[in-house]
Amino acid sequence: MKNEGNDHRLIDREFTFTMGGVPVDDLDHARHVAFLAQELFTLTWPLHGFGQDEARLLHRAALLHDAGILVAYHGHHKESLRLIMQATLPGISEAERAEVACIARYHRKALPQRDHPVYRDLAKLARQRVRELGGILRLADAFDFAHDGGVSHLYGHVLSSVGKPAQVLLRVVHRITDHEELRDILERADMKRDLFERAFHCRVSFSPEIEAVPVTQNGHGTLNGVYPLVEHLTD
Repeated sequence: MKNEGNDHRLIDREFTFTMGGVPVDDLDHARHVAFLAQELFTLTWPLHGFGQDEARLLHRAALLHDAGILVAYHGHHKESLRLIMQATLPGISEAERAEVACIARYHRKALPQRDHPVYRDLAKLARQRVRELGGILRLADAFDFAHDGGVSHLYGHVLSSVGKPAQVLLRVVHRITDHEELRDILERADMKRDLFERAFHCRVSFSPEIEAVPVTQNGHGTLNGVYPLVEHLTD
């Protein structure tokens, strides 16, 4: 009970200081998307060269990207933008709040357009940051569409050569045992890589990998208590 109370106090602090008190319908999903976005941000550093300031903008946008669902699911990305623009987010300027709002807004549906509200008023460099950080968030969100944490990590690296688009090889580490579910996630990620590829002038490929699990006493590994479909047989 004591640990549970501490967890609730941490959540309250996160709402107050990081999220400006803006509620979301699924905080676990928001946190997991923020985690995946941070991993994607780190591995793609050769493409963007961003630092801690940009990482903080991405983190806040990831936590708040689904805030609009509590208003209406249809068009909730636009509602998220509106709620963030109306919120008081400690530690960032009004200009940075506008960037956070736009990054969150582009996690789904239309890509950034020069006539979109808020985005159109950003400075040129800020619009570029929104496209790049928005592309990261958009792709990270695709990997937790089911809101279940089935994709646990995003690893990988960037390959580049003179005169050719960069190649981002993304290792999708998961604990999913349902083949159809995994296929659906990869198909969604394939659809939502559009902004990322445009912003970074690159191509992204996915390599799904089952999450490594400890070996049990009888020598077999299990995945959440389920034996893997293929086991190595030894004499």
